[in-house]
Amino acid sequence: MSAAPGTFLWLIAHDLRLSGRRFRAMFRSMSMTKIVLVMLSALGAFHLLAWPFAIWIREAEETGDPWLFLMLASAVLFVIPWVVSQALTSATRALYTRGDLDLLQASPMSPRVIFAARSLAIGIEATSSVTVFFLPVANMAALVAGPHWLAAYPAILAFGLLGTALGLWITLVLFQLAGPKRTRTIAQVLATCIGAGFALGLQTLNLLPASYRKALLDAIGANEPGTLFDREGWLWLPCHALRGEADALLIMMGLGFGLFVISALTLGTAFAHGSLGAAGAPEPPVKRLHRASSRRSFRAGVGSALRAKEWRLLMRDPWLLSQILLQILYTLPLSIVIWQALGPQGTIAISVAPALVVIASQISASLAWLTLSSEDAPEFLASAPITRGEIERRKLEAIAVPVLAIVGLPLLGLLFVEPKTALITFAFAAGAAISTALLNLWHPSPGKRGDVMRRHAQSKLVGLMEHLLSMFWALAIMMTMMKNSFAFIPVLLALMLLWMNRPKPMSLTRVALP
Repeated sequence: MSAAPGTFLWLIAHDLRLSGRRFRAMFRSMSMTKIVLVMLSALGAFHLLAWPFAIWIREAEETGDPWLFLMLASAVLFVIPWVVSQALTSATRALYTRGDLDLLQASPMSPRVIFAARSLAIGIEATSSVTVFFLPVANMAALVAGPHWLAAYPAILAFGLLGTALGLWITLVLFQLAGPKRTRTIAQVLATCIGAGFALGLQTLNLLPASYRKALLDAIGANEPGTLFDREGWLWLPCHALRGEADALLIMMGLGFGLFVISALTLGTAFAHGSLGAAGAPEPPVKRLHRASSRRSFRAGVGSALRAKEWRLLMRDPWLLSQILLQILYTLPLSIVIWQALGPQGTIAISVAPALVVIASQISASLAWLTLSSEDAPEFLASAPITRGEIERRKLEAIAVPVLAIVGLPLLGLLFVEPKTALITFAFAAGAAISTALLNLWHPSPGKRGDVMRRHAQSKLVGLMEHLLSMFWALAIMMTMMKNSFAFIPVLLALMLLWMNRPKPMSLTRVALP
């Protein structure tokens, strides 16, 4: 039985229906039957992967292993920030891209009911995105270690509502501090940084030296009262809630539900004003006067004009730039992993060099796609008195500066530590950047600028070639740093791969005249 139109449940069902459509759009033209089969296969695989971890949980409970609390703390530190970042993204989407808030506010429904329903829908959507990773572990642990691990269900729901409330408060605070026009960009960048920062923070424990890990485990195992590592302290309540301890679970559920209800009931008016500002409320006159007084001079020359255009487009979209820089955050742990793998013979310089090569390759590929494949005015450029080759050359020159700026800072620090290693790294990074840029030049895949992180969906072969080029150049510099005489082989493989993907000359065919 469906809810009556205009009611609280009807609004929630409407928002969840739109979320379901966005989720299905990720699978493009795939039928619903195939989508269900893919999801069931993924859930089955996650449950199989969780089985050995569930066995370890049972053994850790029996022996009192302090690693169990560290793992539970890592789960909490992943769920809450992830939900906060998802709530930020969903809230800005509701304010800026949905376009239905002004229509809803014109209806006889209360803004408080509208905002409460939308907040709950945001919380359900944000929490669902993490349950697929954690609930299979809870299910397997319940089978192996005891049914008390099913308490993870209400615990994660409480964490999700708590994170949703924090995300909504952050969004509205940004509205007050930065204004409606800047809030969207700031919220999107902040959501990206929060999600990436805590996702990488989960790896910190594994990347620490063995001595630091042992000291941390000893401190948690000591369980001294009144200290930060007192497992009976309030900081560890979320971990106890995940374990199914009734008192801790009730406290976390009360905290999560309470803060969410307070936020949903008190922020309705502020959210309504924010939606009006996002819909195009005028800015103060001071800001308009300031903008009118700022003037830019024209640049002489076709090359400088094209380069300035590409740089200005990048600077106008900080969120897009943050998505590109996000690749750097996910690459940084690579250097620590390599450093640890090399053992006593490894140095920071040797471990950093391959990471810098990979970063240069990825950043160059993303920027090349933005400038070459996502051009907003291709007809305008085609009508200009300049050849296509000149346009492409100037665009490649434009991306060289950001790549050099991003990679140049760590290279400058490396230059003071090991000058020879810095010069070699610069040469290999330049080779990797040029390779991926040429690949995107030769095999363009038109798309929107906002789809830069999903650009390989159109051509998975080009994405595979990009990753292979990055791997070959990174392997080559690592072998060079280790003075391996076969270091030239990955370079040859990269050049051969690039040569195989070169554009084929168009063959001229004769047309027989009647």
